[in-house]
Amino acid sequence: MGTPVFFIYRGGTGICVRPNRYALARSLGVPLEPDQLALHECDHPLCVKVCAADAPRQHVVAGDQIENMRRMARMRRGGGRSAISSDGLHARRQQSVALRAVLRERGWDRDAVEAALLGDMPTLW
Repeated sequence: MGTPVFFIYRGGTGICVRPNRYALARSLGVPLEPDQLALHECDHPLCVKVCAADAPRQHVVAGDQIENMRRMARMRRGGGRSAISSDGLHARRQQSVALRAVLRERGWDRDAVEAALLGDMPTLW
């Protein structure tokens, strides 16, 4: 299992596109420039939610490589350090698999998605 992708055709040529990039371009109404990235503010690699600019919480946003590197530093990733520990990678993969299973089985069900993202982690409220 890898990063999900699909193909679109532009000018008679097929290109491979990641879903978050496609969702952002659709929301903006124009194709993204080659140097434009679709960054995950929510830190969920499978997320394709693009919010209005005035939304209190953003998910997928347009950015450039400099912004991407600043975000990596803010999240304490990169810079010669292990990006995510192997335990963290396993947990992140399990969360992604659980989320994908819920979406396939139920479509968008807010409670089921929340349960898939939280797993057995208790909430504060």
